[in-house]
Amino acid sequence: MRARASTCAVIIWLVVLYAFAVEATQPQPIATERITDVTIQMLVDKGKLLVGANDIVLEVLPAVGPPDISDVILIAARPSAPAESVRVDLSPDGAGRFLGTLVLPWTDNCRLKVAWHDQQGHHRHDFVVPVIVGHH
Repeated sequence: MRARASTCAVIIWLVVLYAFAVEATQPQPIATERITDVTIQMLVDKGKLLVGANDIVLEVLPAVGPPDISDVILIAARPSAPAESVRVDLSPDGAGRFLGTLVLPWTDNCRLKVAWHDQQGHHRHDFVVPVIVGHH
């Protein structure tokens, strides 16, 4: 009976540990905005944009109907030096989600410009988010 209780406790501990590990690896939002009929959300690991490589998830979701979005790009620049910019073409991941890796060489704030095409034409939107030193 005692061995059965110990086995049960170990299994419960492993399930809880796995749940925390899975949640920790999910990207979290760094910016969310609604523009007319579209919601844009940018997500990165642990919800922090860091110096170095950042795996980006961008969600562009129309309020009505399925997303028909293409040619999504992300441009990151320092607000104080817009000539120093990094461009990333984001790959579609289905249902209005786009993926890419953004490598940032600086700290401080970062202006992120997102541009895309849909049925109504070309659109773009800017976010300003902090960039911190740290590890993913």
